[in-house]
Amino acid sequence: MVRSATCRSLLLLHIVGSVIYASSARTCTSQNFTNKIFGTCIDLPVLNASLHWTYYASNGTVDVAYRATPASGGDWVAWAINPTGQGMVGSQAIVGYVFSDSVNVITTSVVSYTPSMRNGSLSFPVSKIAGEVSGGDIILFATLSLPSNTSTVHQVWQTGPMSERTPSMHPTTGANLLSMGTLDLISGHSTSTSDGDTKTRRKK
Repeated sequence: MVRSATCRSLLLLHIVGSVIYASSARTCTSQNFTNKIFGTCIDLPVLNASLHWTYYASNGTVDVAYRATPASGGDWVAWAINPTGQGMVGSQAIVGYVFSDSVNVITTSVVSYTPSMRNGSLSFPVSKIAGEVSGGDIILFATLSLPSNTSTVHQVWQTGPMSERTPSMHPTTGANLLSMGTLDLISGHSTSTSDGDTKTRRKK
C-alpha cells in the first residue's frame, strides 16, 4: 500500500512537472494562424502575450497579430502604439473581448488615465481589423499605416475586466504597470519596462 501511494505521488509530480515545462517552453514561434503568416514575433515579458508582425518599409505599413491570455475568461486584452511618447496616455489601442462566442474588436484613443474605452478613430489609418479565440487566447489582427514611415514604436499592451459589456479600468499594480516598451519593427529589437531586452524570434 505504501509503495502504491508513493508511485501515485511520483506519477502526479511527473505529470504536473511536464505541464509546467510545456507551458514555459511555449514560444511565439509555435503559434500559427489560419491563412496568415508573419515574419517576426516576440514573446512579451508580462501578461502572457506575444506579438507577431510583418513590416513593409516601402510604404510604412505593418501587419500585426497580438495574442494574449486574459487574466480571467471574461477580460479584455489590448495592444497599442503611442506615437507621441512612452506610457499609456496618447496610446492608439486595438481592444478585443469575447461576446456571444466571438471576439468584438474596437479601436480607441487613450487620452487620459481614465479613458472612455469607446470605439473611435485612431490618429493613423488602421485596416483589416479582426479577432478570434484560440485555446483560451484572444488574437487581434490589424494593418497599421504608421505616421511618417515610423519603424521604431512605443508599444503598450494590457488586459482588464469587463463591466456591462464595456472594457473597464485595468489593475494598476504588478505586471499591468510593466507592460510597455519600445520595438524596432525592422531589426526586431525590443525593450520593456519589466526586464530590458526581449528576445526576438524570426519565423522560418
